[in-house]
Amino acid sequence: MLKIRKPLLAVASSLTLMTAALPAFAQTANQQSFDQEYFKQYAPRTALDMIAQVPGFSLEGASDRRGLGQGGANVLINGERLTGKTDVGSQLNRIPATNVVRVEIKDGASLSIPGLSGQVANIVTSKGKGLSGTWSWESTLRDRNEPNFSHIHFTVSGEKGPLSYTAELRSEAFRQAGYGREDLIDASGTVFETRDEIGYDIGQTPGVTLDLAWKPKEEHVGNLNLEYNHSNYGGSETSQRTAGTSRGNDVFTLARFSEDEWNAKIGADYEFPFLNGKLKTIAYNRFEHSPTQSQFEVFTSPDNRADGSIFNRVADESESILRTEYSWIPSEGRDWQISLEGALNTLDIDADLQVLDGGAYRPEPLKGASSKVEEIRTEASITHSRKMSEKWNLQASLGAEYSEISQSNGGLTRDFFRPKGFIASTYKPSDSFSIRTKVEREVGQLNFFDFISSVDISDDFNTTGNINLVPAQSWNLETEFDKDFGDGNSLKIRVYGELITDLVDRIPIGKNGDAVGNIDEAMLYGLDSTLTLKGEKWGYKGTELTLKANVQDSDVDDPLTGGSRRLNNASIYNTQLSFRHDIENTDYAYGFGLYRSEGSPDFRLRTISEAKFNAPDSSIFVEHKDIMGLKLRLTAFNLFDFTQEAQRQIFTDRRDIGTLDFTEFRRRKYGRTLSLELSGTY
Repeated sequence: MLKIRKPLLAVASSLTLMTAALPAFAQTANQQSFDQEYFKQYAPRTALDMIAQVPGFSLEGASDRRGLGQGGANVLINGERLTGKTDVGSQLNRIPATNVVRVEIKDGASLSIPGLSGQVANIVTSKGKGLSGTWSWESTLRDRNEPNFSHIHFTVSGEKGPLSYTAELRSEAFRQAGYGREDLIDASGTVFETRDEIGYDIGQTPGVTLDLAWKPKEEHVGNLNLEYNHSNYGGSETSQRTAGTSRGNDVFTLARFSEDEWNAKIGADYEFPFLNGKLKTIAYNRFEHSPTQSQFEVFTSPDNRADGSIFNRVADESESILRTEYSWIPSEGRDWQISLEGALNTLDIDADLQVLDGGAYRPEPLKGASSKVEEIRTEASITHSRKMSEKWNLQASLGAEYSEISQSNGGLTRDFFRPKGFIASTYKPSDSFSIRTKVEREVGQLNFFDFISSVDISDDFNTTGNINLVPAQSWNLETEFDKDFGDGNSLKIRVYGELITDLVDRIPIGKNGDAVGNIDEAMLYGLDSTLTLKGEKWGYKGTELTLKANVQDSDVDDPLTGGSRRLNNASIYNTQLSFRHDIENTDYAYGFGLYRSEGSPDFRLRTISEAKFNAPDSSIFVEHKDIMGLKLRLTAFNLFDFTQEAQRQIFTDRRDIGTLDFTEFRRRKYGRTLSLELSGTY
């Protein structure tokens, strides 16, 4: 599946530009509570809007985790976990703010829910609200793009007896362009070719979701989630190439990509009293059908197509999971859970390559690009939580998984047995200070596309499928210090590290194969922090400043050269600053956001690539919270009109035996964006 993401600046603006209010929250040893009064001046439309205003809290989802696992997202609804692997932000966006009584920030280790650690948000909703809903419409204007008017969300919620429901209709659209110049420079420093390029990405993703919750009697709870999405995507890039020396080319190239995908998800669970505890069964199924086409053509003149190739691929993905959990509380402050999970994951790809020959396309043999990969997995675990004292909570889990992976190409079948588990604790010297520690043995999630060969026809670089790929395993350690200074001022610092075995990274296969594979050992460690300051203490009522920073390092022995380097595409640092001011006794607010990051290079068999931006992502907004009951927000993005500078070194042979052949140096601008959003409730 092709994933298209909004620019980081848009995400930062929507989730972290937070404001201040007169603190309307209570605090105990393991919980902070934010009621409706606290959120009132923000005029939130959904539960997601409310979560975004909780000082120092960050959402964590479960959609990318291996199986359903333990804990899941760090959000509960009325004390219950979210069903299946639904995106946590989307699910919160379907809950009207008018239905939320309060948001409780709890300590995960103090809850009777295995796997949850750190801060957990429990959203308490009310009953008997009748029919209610939210809607939003967003329009964007962007350099070198047609206006986008079709970003729409519409939700409705209600209840009838023991059944409550939430439904959503949506159509999310995007348009973006990148343009600039690319220089090809040989090893002596001579520019032998220049390219004037512009690329467009256009997409539309309509979808529908239905969430049902059924409580037929006391302590019986059932949930059903249904979701369907359709994704239409088209991308293109034109390149006018001009030779600087005899090595260069005077040609025009056109690259195009398209995808017409649909996917469906269904998740269900039911919990009821059993013996002296509770029994819960969870079922989940996801299916995705993704036909894609890539085409690259070279023109020596408008009427002369000199070269071309087309790569077609149809990918069918599915994930089916069945999980059972039995939990019981033998005494106050102690609880146990036993879980058993089974999963079936498949990827079936049918691909073909065509090349231009004599003015017409003909099939080209393509080894290893059509295949089926299947994994059958079972896991079991036992988890115990214990309140050691009024200041100390402990949770420990021990488990193991068995998996069998098979692939149609070569008929290879392999099986694995891996232990897993964790110990998590929270120590609270006072109500305002927490120290959380977690040690975990984790098994990573595989991307089945890495088992199957693929072709990048634009750059003429192929990826060899690796049928011997295995999941990474790691020992993870983290310690978090969380200090609340009162009145919404807080500081959170987390130190973490990972010792990884069977790291999934780029490796050589055979003499010239470039594949995703496993490296024996690697290390990753870092520190991240979040500082939230509200202005009341210093006489700046209604203001809030949030600063987030992460620094990270990593180390692995390069499988080609043997030298030490960072992990491919690993973060080196990122910083984020956001400010908001709600003007007292008015319906107006304004604010700004800044984001900057740097990542490590990408190492492949014959290339080294890296990219950076010459200025931070930036945004500024103005908001009116009540225009005839509607909320209006005007946001400008990319104020500094940053340029992305990307460099790729291409070697004459493998990096360990070849020399530098030439370097591609590319500059891309993406233009400024203006967004207008209207939202309301009913």
